[in-house]
Amino acid sequence: MTISSSDASAQGRRDFLKTLGMASAAAALIPGSALARAVAEPAADFASMDATGLAAAIKARKISPLEAVNAAIARAQAVQPQLNCISQELYDRARKHVPAINPAGPFAGVPMMIKDEADVAGTAKHFGSKLDKLTPIAKENDQLVELIEQSGFNIFARTTMPEFGILPTTETLAYGITRNPWNLDHTPGGSSGGAAAAVAAGIIPLAHGSDGAGSLRIPGSVCGLVGMKPSRDRLAGPLSIINGKMDVSGFLGESFCLSRTVRDTANMLALLEMKGAGAVYPPVGKVTGPGTKKLRIGYIMNSLGDHVPVPEVAEGVNATLKLLESLGHHVSPVKYPFDGAAFVEDFTVVYLARANEAKKLLPPGTSLDPKILRALVEPLSFSMSQLAEDVPDAMAAKCYERIAAASKAYFGLFDTIDILVTPVLLKPPARIGDINGSLPVAVVMQRLNNYADYTMLQNATGGPALSLPMHWTKDGLPVGVQFAGPLGGDRALLELSFELEKAQPWAQRRPPLWAPSRV
Repeated sequence: MTISSSDASAQGRRDFLKTLGMASAAAALIPGSALARAVAEPAADFASMDATGLAAAIKARKISPLEAVNAAIARAQAVQPQLNCISQELYDRARKHVPAINPAGPFAGVPMMIKDEADVAGTAKHFGSKLDKLTPIAKENDQLVELIEQSGFNIFARTTMPEFGILPTTETLAYGITRNPWNLDHTPGGSSGGAAAAVAAGIIPLAHGSDGAGSLRIPGSVCGLVGMKPSRDRLAGPLSIINGKMDVSGFLGESFCLSRTVRDTANMLALLEMKGAGAVYPPVGKVTGPGTKKLRIGYIMNSLGDHVPVPEVAEGVNATLKLLESLGHHVSPVKYPFDGAAFVEDFTVVYLARANEAKKLLPPGTSLDPKILRALVEPLSFSMSQLAEDVPDAMAAKCYERIAAASKAYFGLFDTIDILVTPVLLKPPARIGDINGSLPVAVVMQRLNNYADYTMLQNATGGPALSLPMHWTKDGLPVGVQFAGPLGGDRALLELSFELEKAQPWAQRRPPLWAPSRV
């Protein structure tokens, strides 16, 4: 039988030669043959590629867009029973969408998952809630989702999230518990928990998410990923004012991505950032590697509420600071230039407005009896919604004023430093059941104050920040370190991230639950 070069390439691509018992012998007998070359050059490990690498492989026709999405679906199906990271399968939609993929897009054919709070045309979003029974079907994509599709990504699933994105864990009455592939007894974080679990487990190299109080950086930290919150309005229009009041969701939240590599995050930022007349900042453009400037690194170990991180978290930060010094950067301690505890109190009042996200699920003009609403949403969501209604407008206005003053003081730090380093969380990944929407609000708030007490600062101020996977505990759990900068300082963060990734690579670390090995 004659094997052509194209046949051999196809066999190599699908790794068939590993299962052909006589392949090695045949190759030895026919030096220089196509079969010998296929054996000498093992099939590419497409599942281990980042999104940038996979896009290049698709453009080079080493794998087709249909093969890529089918492989991602197979990986998802292999680990979904253990992880529960998918809230809605869009598999048929993705397969049918293949012919419509823009071949010129920078990520043409790369499979993608969307967090379950964004509009995807022809589907309903769920917000992690049973209230999704009343959710209308979207007629068009959200602006960011539209850009994602135009760039060639192929959306094949929605990812799980805590109800209305309130918590830094992903355990819901509507969709069950989402677990961390590094240890199934622990959370993958929240609110972009399903996205983080999918990327960390190797289902896809990159996923859409959003960050309203750390909802990309926290999952990035606990799942060993790059989780970045860009500068406010880097990826979206200016702050919305509705009926004279600030649109809180736009004020706090930034949609972006979770990835395994810095270059994927940098390439996504270059793709999605606003350009031209509507841009708030000069474009970051394409960042491809470390910068040359030696930076002034300030660090704060304790949280906004002056809580002390557990030793394993502090160990990760200290090791990172030593690495930064070895790379030639100047490292020194700094302090929060405002009352951190008072800031947390003000932020909590502002964040309460997110409890009313439930209303966004309802078709216009729809109203629900409070008893029905209480039956459909989790106890925490209902309690927070009730609390939000009790917040006087004058109190909220004062909170905004104090947050604005704290923001000005915070950015004053960057007159003397270039980057601020802190922990992401006070503890390693929380165990399943520690923090969820079924617990009393007082219990949840107490546990949150002793777990997630750093990342809200950048949401309130609008400054950019990211979590990098710089440390693993003795038990093999990831612990991220946070790097923050001034408004518009996204490029310096990415350049430093490239430098740290090169000095201490992490992308090839594999969790015990690694989807490609289960297919």
